[in-house]
This record gives sequence, C-alpha cells and structure tokens, in this order.
Amino acid sequence: MKASPKLLNYFLYFSLVAIGIVVGIAIHHYYSLPLSEEINIIDLATLVATVFLAVYIPEVLDRHSQIMKDKKDLIENRIVELQALYRNVNLLIQGEEPIKARDLLVVQNTLDVTRNKWKTIVTLLTYSNMHASFTREIGHIEQLAEEHRRLLLVDQVNPSDFVYPDDIQQQEEALYNQIDEATKPACL
Repeated sequence: MKASPKLLNYFLYFSLVAIGIVVGIAIHHYYSLPLSEEINIIDLATLVATVFLAVYIPEVLDRHSQIMKDKKDLIENRIVELQALYRNVNLLIQGEEPIKARDLLVVQNTLDVTRNKWKTIVTLLTYSNMHASFTREIGHIEQLAEEHRRLLLVDQVNPSDFVYPDDIQQQEEALYNQIDEATKPACL
C-alpha cells in the first residue's frame, strides 16, 4: 500500500519535531545549561517565524518553481516534436528520387498532424500562466505553417512519377528554415 506524499511530509515533520524534543530533553537532563524560568514572547515569536520561514516558504516556492519548470519542459518537448515532423516533411520533399504515392500521403498526413500539434502548443502556451504574451510569434508561425501547407498540398496527380518542381523545393526549403528558426524554444 503506497502512502501519499502529503502523508509522508506530515510524518517527516512530526518526526523532526519529536527528534528535536528528545534532543532537547537529553541536553537538559545530562548537561546543566542555565535556563530562564520565564518565556520571552519576543523570542517565542522569533522561533515560530524562523520555523515558518525555514519550512513553509521554501516548500511553497520550490513547488511553484517545479510546476513552472514542468510546464516549460512540456511545451519545449512538444515544440521539438513539431520540428521533427517538419524535418521529416522536408526530407521527403528534398529527396532526389520521385515521390511515391505513400510519400505524398505521408506528407499530407504529417502536415495535418503538424497543424494539430501546433494547436496543442498554442493551447499550452495560452493556459500555462507564464505571464508572457506570444501573440506576435504565434501569428508569425501560423502564417509560415499555412504558407508551407498550401505550397506542398497537391491535388490528384499520378504519384508514381511525381517530383516537386525545383522552385517548389527551394521555396519549401526556405519556409522550412523559417519555421525551424521561428519555433526554436528560445524564441517562444
């Protein structure tokens, strides 16, 4: 049976307090330290505030920073996946041999997948609460992606001997490079 992390934290805190009490009693019992018989309210408030600052604040700040790091890592991983899909399309288009029917379907399906992955990334950016606006960058990438998609989608042709013309290949390479540059995680 697994214990919840919250329960483990409470057990750890209780154990630390118990150990502190035991050590305090042992020191008081075996060593004669001069102790004051009255409790100074300022010292007690300082002790409580110190314990609060030492335990509660780092835990809350660490949890918040870990959540933000996880959000950034998730978005970065999705962007890397998107770049890999665009790279696969680029490799198929820039190939020397004629494109097979299967390759044309792969290009079209991959372009559909990239569109959906991009929508997912935009949604993640929108709801990530990173207090940054990526509206300009998102619009620029969407424009490049749509231009790339329109360039590569082919109507019904005989795919057994189809080759993208050289000017289309050059335009695709330029658009691919622009998309790759615009989707670098550091740019977003």
